[in-house]
Amino acid sequence: MVDNIVTKVIYDGDGKTTVFPFAFDFADAADVHVLLYDADADQEKVLTKDYYVDATAKTVHYPGYVPGQEPAEADRPSVLSNRQKLVIYRETPLTQLTNLGRKYPLKTIERMPDKLTYIVQELKEQVDRSIKNRISGTKTFVEYMKEIDNNAKTALKKALEAAASAVESHQQAEDAAASAKAAQESAAVSAGWNETAAANARVAENAALSAAVYSAPEWQETAAYKAGDIVTYTDGNTYRAIADSTDILPTDAAYWTRVNTYVGDNFFCIDEAGYIVPTEAPTYSGFWTLDTEGYIVPIRSA
Repeated sequence: MVDNIVTKVIYDGDGKTTVFPFAFDFADAADVHVLLYDADADQEKVLTKDYYVDATAKTVHYPGYVPGQEPAEADRPSVLSNRQKLVIYRETPLTQLTNLGRKYPLKTIERMPDKLTYIVQELKEQVDRSIKNRISGTKTFVEYMKEIDNNAKTALKKALEAAASAVESHQQAEDAAASAKAAQESAAVSAGWNETAAANARVAENAALSAAVYSAPEWQETAAYKAGDIVTYTDGNTYRAIADSTDILPTDAAYWTRVNTYVGDNFFCIDEAGYIVPTEAPTYSGFWTLDTEGYIVPIRSA
């Protein structure tokens, strides 16, 4: 007769208890197993040593050993702490090995436990395909499924947040790349304008110097000259004073320097109002050229 449906018992450790009783029956002491749950590691471990099942007293000793086979104290595990649980459970092999013989009605009687064994084996196959809580768990099926559902929702939320963050990061990367490209293009445009402005400045400077050269007076022996004054000399060259002087020939390099102007640029000229304007038919220049559409552009930009 089997009148007890309990097949396991769970004990919380207290740091001092080492003997744990159980009430369920068993066919063989080897069918009684012990499992240790550690809350800190959140792990279960089926024990294979360091416990002893007293089949007569129906108790489990942990740490425990067959009398007379106890190891040294240093080789024994600690007493069950309040962060651990001890699970004592029965796991009977799903077989029926009793053979009553072939005489009538023994064979018929034997078929009855055989059939029950078949049923148990089929139930095990079905249970093995189901979702089960850990053996040390104390939650009900409803509580366990609710926990799984909440965990799944939390995981999904985190996954969606991670995906949204990835999309945002990708968009930010694209925006940054676009900004960098725009800055590069702007820099290129600015460089072009700077180059054009520099070329314009050179032309204006050259034109102003050329105008000063064309209108420069002849050098006078008795005249007083200041730095920056421009004169023409009898040798056909134009000179600019680099120091104040009187009665010093323009050929004296200590006071004068010969002016070298680029007068071969016919892309621009000075109109009647004194403005620099493009010539009607430009042909040569040290700074400018005509592009394929006939526009004046800096030589480096052609």
